[in-house]
Amino acid sequence: MKKLLIVGAGGFGREAWGMALESLGYGSEFKVKGFLDAKADALDAFAGYPPVVGDPATYVPQEGDVFITALGSISARRRCVAALEGKGAEFATLVHRSAFLGPNVTVGEGSLIAPGVSLTADVMVGRHADIFHNTSVGHDSQIGDFAHIYAQCAIGGGVKVGSGASVYPGSVVVPRRRIGEDSTVGAGSCVFLDVPSATTVHGNPAAPVE
Repeated sequence: MKKLLIVGAGGFGREAWGMALESLGYGSEFKVKGFLDAKADALDAFAGYPPVVGDPATYVPQEGDVFITALGSISARRRCVAALEGKGAEFATLVHRSAFLGPNVTVGEGSLIAPGVSLTADVMVGRHADIFHNTSVGHDSQIGDFAHIYAQCAIGGGVKVGSGASVYPGSVVVPRRRIGEDSTVGAGSCVFLDVPSATTVHGNPAAPVE
């Protein structure tokens, strides 16, 4: 059985631990070994969590280890993944048992699909992407590597979300739009036009933020 290590013992990491316990394969394919965090005392104020077993910068993967990143900073996530991959690390994919994955849906290594997510049909999710609670992604959409889609978003059919892009809670993206790489859609926005790379938009209709 694989031993899951959650990279990051902050709020996101604690959420990821709770999701892991209810994810497909828990108890039959993997169990949770603990957390990796630069702060050894990151969980001292909290009860019931598995231990921090090391620092991701220095931890050497052991036989049977698999990893999932739980870092809100996309740049930090990229750095940790690169460092661990350089040591031969294998990454898990977590799909909560309450998520709906329709026909021909693919989810890449290291990605996390939270409770209540709907990936309707022919959706492709890249590597190390996160899609949070009760978000719907329409048919033929593509979610890029390291993208971060927060809770209660509605992503229309045929949308392409670029690598490293963030779509904050409660946002709506109409069908066939493009969200560029490393761009940000602010909370509660309605995206009617394509968003260029490395651009922040917000509002209804969503417009660039200076």
